[in-house]
Amino acid sequence: MTVHALFFCLRPDPATAARLGAISDDLVRRFGLRAKASRTERLHVTLHHLGWYDDDQIDQAEAMTEVRQLAEAGAASLRHAPVRVDFDQLLSFTRKRRNLPLVLGGGACLDAVRRLRSALGECLHLGGLRTDPHFTPHLTLFYDDLAVEPQPFIVSGWTATDLVLMDSLQGQSRHVELARWPLA
Repeated sequence: MTVHALFFCLRPDPATAARLGAISDDLVRRFGLRAKASRTERLHVTLHHLGWYDDDQIDQAEAMTEVRQLAEAGAASLRHAPVRVDFDQLLSFTRKRRNLPLVLGGGACLDAVRRLRSALGECLHLGGLRTDPHFTPHLTLFYDDLAVEPQPFIVSGWTATDLVLMDSLQGQSRHVELARWPLA
């Protein structure tokens, strides 16, 4: 049995991912964390999470197929320019006690990402999908049991030129790209 988490995201290009991985590795040393080496192939900024689906249950597998089709139609209807993805804050999300995400976040520097998410949400709604209104744009670098207090941390990101639909295979630490649409 595999549980799938479908989501739309923005992914850095390979050179940016490598640079963010080096920053991640430096942060592990700087803060004395125990996190493993960075997994640059999984770096992304989630825009919309579309749910979890257990492929062992026929009704959930069918629901996942339907959601994927609606999501792809919504994404295909989106008309949006490429967006700049930069960060100005470093912090740990502390909603749980262990395995805390250390993330890059930001204020006004991520407004273009917020606008893209909103436009995509409208396309998804028109196609019949519901989305979560709450959104904290961020890029998770790694997970660690020690929390890092919020602090200014300016990181130049990338210009996102594609919208990506991903499938996160839960428990396998693997993301599979399902589809990609150019932002133009």
